[in-house]
Amino acid sequence: MATHAFTIGEAAAQSGVSADTLRYYERRGVLPPPIRTSGGYRLYSDDAVARVRLIKNAVGFGFSLKQLTMFFKACDGGHPPCQKVRQAGADLLEDMDRRLAEMTSARDQMRDILAHWDRTLETTPAGAPARLLTSIPSAGAGRVRALRMRRASPDR
Repeated sequence: MATHAFTIGEAAAQSGVSADTLRYYERRGVLPPPIRTSGGYRLYSDDAVARVRLIKNAVGFGFSLKQLTMFFKACDGGHPPCQKVRQAGADLLEDMDRRLAEMTSARDQMRDILAHWDRTLETTPAGAPARLLTSIPSAGAGRVRALRMRRASPDR
């Protein structure tokens, strides 16, 4: 099978990531360093492009780059990490179930607060302050904020 030598731009386009992402993957150790030309330009193989696609899919599934690095090192060292990959996938599902339960609880609390606000607004004279924000329970606000922060955290 013929192998190609892709420049960083070509490899990025082939794998659906940016050139910066390829360099980042190299720094993190999840992608082996490519060969370099005499001028110092990176050249990526078909295998490297395939690995980047795999990394993209695995990160989308929920694996961290740190986990993937460990899996690839084990595999490259002749020790397929299949059981560890399976367990890590099960851990991701368990974490997702826990977060869904937390979010469901937070959503239910928000519904209750909104219903309370509706009742408050019905009995508040026009132009008078209803002081809705002061009725938010402190634990509820923290829970919703924590859920938002967790969702936005990079490289889980």
